[in-house]
Amino acid sequence: MKKALKKIWAWISGPKSDFALFAVALVLLNLVGYRAFFRVDLTPQRSYSLSPASHEAIRALEEPLSVKVFFTKNLPAPYNSVERYLRDLLAEYGSAAGKRLTCEFFDVQKPENQELARSYGIGVSRVQELKDNEVGVKNAYMGIVLVYADAIETLDGLASTEGLEYRITTTIGKMVSRTSVLSGLTGKVTMTLYTSDELSKFGIAGYKDLERNVRAVYDRVNKKNRDRIEFASAVPRSKAEVEEIVAKYGLHRIGWSDRKDGTESGVATLGIVLQYGDRFRAVPFDLARDLFGGYAIAGLDGLEQGVSDALQGLVSQSPVIGYVTGHGEMALEDERNGSARFAENLSDMYELKPVNLSGADIPSGMDTIVIDGPKAAFSEAELYRVDQFIMRGGNVIAFLDPYDVIQPQGEMAYYGGQPTYRPIQSGLERLLSKYGAAPEPGYVLDKNCYIARQQGQDDVPIYYAPLLAKESLNAKSPISRGLAYVIFLQSGGFAFDEKNVPSGRKIRALADSSPESWVMKDNVSLMPYGMSPPAPDAMGKRHLAVLLEGNFESAFDRAPEAESDAKDGLVSERHMPKSVRAGKIIAIGTSAVTGSAVMDRDGREPISIFVRNAVDYAAGKEDLIAMRTKGLSLNTLSKTTATARSVARGVNLYGLPLLAAVAGLVAWRIRARRRKSIRERYMTAEAAKREADK
Repeated sequence: MKKALKKIWAWISGPKSDFALFAVALVLLNLVGYRAFFRVDLTPQRSYSLSPASHEAIRALEEPLSVKVFFTKNLPAPYNSVERYLRDLLAEYGSAAGKRLTCEFFDVQKPENQELARSYGIGVSRVQELKDNEVGVKNAYMGIVLVYADAIETLDGLASTEGLEYRITTTIGKMVSRTSVLSGLTGKVTMTLYTSDELSKFGIAGYKDLERNVRAVYDRVNKKNRDRIEFASAVPRSKAEVEEIVAKYGLHRIGWSDRKDGTESGVATLGIVLQYGDRFRAVPFDLARDLFGGYAIAGLDGLEQGVSDALQGLVSQSPVIGYVTGHGEMALEDERNGSARFAENLSDMYELKPVNLSGADIPSGMDTIVIDGPKAAFSEAELYRVDQFIMRGGNVIAFLDPYDVIQPQGEMAYYGGQPTYRPIQSGLERLLSKYGAAPEPGYVLDKNCYIARQQGQDDVPIYYAPLLAKESLNAKSPISRGLAYVIFLQSGGFAFDEKNVPSGRKIRALADSSPESWVMKDNVSLMPYGMSPPAPDAMGKRHLAVLLEGNFESAFDRAPEAESDAKDGLVSERHMPKSVRAGKIIAIGTSAVTGSAVMDRDGREPISIFVRNAVDYAAGKEDLIAMRTKGLSLNTLSKTTATARSVARGVNLYGLPLLAAVAGLVAWRIRARRRKSIRERYMTAEAAKREADK
């Protein structure tokens, strides 16, 4: 037995066992790797790794998510790569979700599975296939079905890997939000009612039962959201406490005076604050005068809806974005002349809800509003509502046209009359100027522009359609980072002082015209024929899109008369002189970028990506920007001068061969010196003599 063991050990320790041991180790390593493996994603955009937004959506799963895959096997290129990418991507989702996600692949060659796919709304796609030197057509299923709770979503026509993770993650987010807006939270949302005992002496109608009514609303909202909210009641005792709460959350400040000199003798606040972590939303109460001269708390009938809206704005993964109407803005339903494509491109993640500022304040549940090409002026009350929305931490995306283009009518149109251009003064110019970026009058024209090419005719430069190259886009901002070019149309510019930006605020340009641009503001005409650039000294770079973020100061010293809340005994001050939360303002000098003239239906053109990135950034969904652009090939060669190109060409043609020749000569001389050194060190005297005699 010992001899046998010695022989085995000798064989193992000897060279004869190397191959066999290597094979055994390889098998064991594969068995271990099958159970426990890791991957390294070295792609620049992390194309094969889940984005943080995907991990966040997976963490929000509270019920099992089932993924059913209907994808035809052995498809021709490039569709076969989509199937491999989809399998890898779903494996990443499964690894992140664990037992909360199950994935099932169906063999669509079987008739019963084809029938199942059609029942889910997955259609048959026809793809070209090259076989036996002939081009044919093959029927293929390329779709997946997501099932979560009682919700079913179908993603069909997955013919490309571009934006695939984005589509899956945003769909999961919407399904989870429908089930419960508070899904995936690690803690509870706190709902705090702020009141003051001293207000009871004024006989305010509804105040005595206020806490009971608020608790009843809390019970109903909490039940709908699976007991994820906890209630608290706070009564600030001192004036300093009240002032701190008002400044922090933006609640109304209620003051009164019972002194002969009219000086203020007391102060209080009234409202609800929903808070999760460092985020919060306020639902203030307003005071109204009844028919008999007394006071009453207004808005109690819509309190439950207000709390629900604020809760959704606080934690929802599919936020509601307000779309301002009433001033001739681009129509959301108009495909030809409106912004229907803009709405369609946002519909996978956001809900656009019309907001009319003439009737009421912007709902507290909205964090972001879009103002898209207003033609008429805003009233003072409407401007004040926008201003106070920003003061409470709201985000604004404004597409502002310099002119209202009025097309000729009747006989003028029949005989080829030209449109007229009316300068637009909406009042938003005053707000933006106060915040730090002033709109400038006139269209920005650019020599670096879109070129209209028609067969048999000369190229026509469209100067009012600037083509913004990579160098004109802010490489540090996620909104414009990675884009190779963007085409604007009929855009105005903005001016701001980069050196005198107030503390706590940032102002930066997102897109600039080229240094060879100028402004047209007199005798405006956009007829491309006959246009000619001015002298070089009249040209210069202009800012076409700017981003302002941080804390802002109000453009109003006080509320307009229409918003005054002065009472004979109580004075409810609603005005916020500065931001209670940091906000974002994105101003773009044209609304044409949201229309069908430049925005494509699928949202894959650079301008569509730029606009969508701006919405994501304003809405706090920055992670979606990098995820949506995975796989997109937008990078082009950097623009250089003719001299730089000539130098690069000379280096490639002559410099590199010369460098290789010099390197060869240096290597030859180094080797010759090394040989000589070796001979001198080790050659004997006789050998050296013989070497010298030769």
